[in-house]
Amino acid sequence: MASNNRRAPANKAPAKSTGTRKSASRKPAADAGPPSLSLAHLQGFLVGGLAGVILGAASVTWLSQQGPPSLEDLTGPVTNDGKEELQPRFDFYTVLPSQTLDLTSDIEPPDTSGSGTGDLFVLQAGSFRARADADRRRGELALLGLEATIERTESDNGAWFRVYLGPYESRSKMAQARSITAQQSIDTLLLRRPRSP
Repeated sequence: MASNNRRAPANKAPAKSTGTRKSASRKPAADAGPPSLSLAHLQGFLVGGLAGVILGAASVTWLSQQGPPSLEDLTGPVTNDGKEELQPRFDFYTVLPSQTLDLTSDIEPPDTSGSGTGDLFVLQAGSFRARADADRRRGELALLGLEATIERTESDNGAWFRVYLGPYESRSKMAQARSITAQQSIDTLLLRRPRSP
């Protein structure tokens, strides 16, 4: 039987290279430490430092000989065309003592008792669907030393239980109560209610 397997001739020459040659690269040793400073590094550092010191000293000497710039150097020559030299005038020393204030009785004194309309101030400290939640808020306010009341209101959405602080006759008392509730992260809504006759 004849064999179909052909072998390549043994005397065939190897393929020619194209003329490019890989450059030999150095591989660093596996246990090489950090690079060390050489004498050239040290010399470069010293020359740079010395040049910096010399340039700095030269610039300080040059600047000290020049002196600060004058006003004319910055703005140009100042000419006075026969006009008065502009100086700031302070007339209030003479004007204020000669003025008089007209305090007539036509002006009404401010109302310090509260609001100008005679209204009372009320703080709403919460609005709840459940009575138990409103009672809980009233208890929190009682622990803070504030007296609260709960009012039930009916609306299209159903019954609501609102917790109110007050009424306060002056803004200062209302502001004090509002400050106490704000420190406890309780939001309040300021409401005005007319005085009942």
